[in-house]
Amino acid sequence: MAERTQLEIQTAPLGALLRNTDFIALWVATLCSSFALAFFNFAQTWYIVKQLNLEASLGLVFLASSVPRLVFMILGGAMADRFPKRNIMFHTNIIRALLVAAILAWLLLGYVSLPVLTVFAFFFGLADAFFWSADGSIVPELVEKQQLTQANSITQMTNQSSVILGPVFAGIALKFGSYETVFALTIVFLLIAAVFNQRIRSLSAGAAEGSSMLTSIREGISYVRQSVFLSTLLICSAFLNFFLIGPMQVGFPLFIKNVLHGDSLHFSYLEGSVGGGMALGAVLVGILSLQRRRGLFCLVMLLLSGIAFFFLNFSTVLWQALAIGAVFGFTLAMAVIPLMAVIQATVKEEMMGRVMSLMMLSSMGLIPVSYAGVSLLLAAGAPIVLIMRAGAAAVIVFVLFVALRVPTVRTFD
Repeated sequence: MAERTQLEIQTAPLGALLRNTDFIALWVATLCSSFALAFFNFAQTWYIVKQLNLEASLGLVFLASSVPRLVFMILGGAMADRFPKRNIMFHTNIIRALLVAAILAWLLLGYVSLPVLTVFAFFFGLADAFFWSADGSIVPELVEKQQLTQANSITQMTNQSSVILGPVFAGIALKFGSYETVFALTIVFLLIAAVFNQRIRSLSAGAAEGSSMLTSIREGISYVRQSVFLSTLLICSAFLNFFLIGPMQVGFPLFIKNVLHGDSLHFSYLEGSVGGGMALGAVLVGILSLQRRRGLFCLVMLLLSGIAFFFLNFSTVLWQALAIGAVFGFTLAMAVIPLMAVIQATVKEEMMGRVMSLMMLSSMGLIPVSYAGVSLLLAAGAPIVLIMRAGAAAVIVFVLFVALRVPTVRTFD
């Protein structure tokens, strides 16, 4: 990355980012791998529900993929700081493609059982732990610091588009084709992603020699603990995911069914409105490319997202839920993407993989606990609306506490 004057960097248009061939290669790889995973998850889920008629066992497959992802995430971060990130992404995408190819071959030979899918889910989650750590920390190596917000907005918008459109395209492929068709397309997308991973000219070659892996992990944890800003973000991430993700994922279908008396189509509308709002927020963040008062901006957006989630539970008709859901997704994206750019701009490059893996670990680690907590409250007879309102209220109070009591975050420029 050639040296440039501060004025040139500040005035660089979005077009300069789009002319960055390394970033474009990353973007294409992200697009293909995101759609591949959307295709795979849709086909696997529908196969378990429709073909095996074991919908109650879906949680087992999800657990099989989430446990190795959580356990090995910090190890993946340490490896991302020691070895070239593009190589880690290349090899994990190849491994994913081979895993899907094995499932496809098994399916062509006959019947794929739940234990088989569970075993493959475990290895998929293991590959995810290393891929996500490298993918989440490679952007600062490819773009200027002043372009990080725009770069993250583009990649996040790509991920959101796959969440919205991936299941739709997979459903069309399944309707007019077969499970074999969807799995074959998944393999093609993963191989294309791997090719573009190798086209990235990452500046960092990693550090294969030096301290042990365990020491490297300890250094990453110590680095985060010594920073009030990073430690607070880590706690915020865990808190938000515990009080928002569980109630949202478990609560949305129940809210549609029991409160709005809708069906699966209405549920997809609500999911789509949140995803669409997040995509729109990602676009706007990229256009604004915030460089000043980002800490205060993110806190305000998080507060608004909590308020939107709270009032969504007072909706009595579908259009109200969709409108507020879009606002919720919009404000959430407006908060998360600048925070990602702040982390990437302030963390030392040699610590980036470990810090990002810790951030992802904090955001994902409490999600299973959140699911379990919501399920226990429902089993105890608590209405889902009350659970979601309580989660939203907890988020609002927590954000206000951070804004008032942790000035390091509020005043970050």
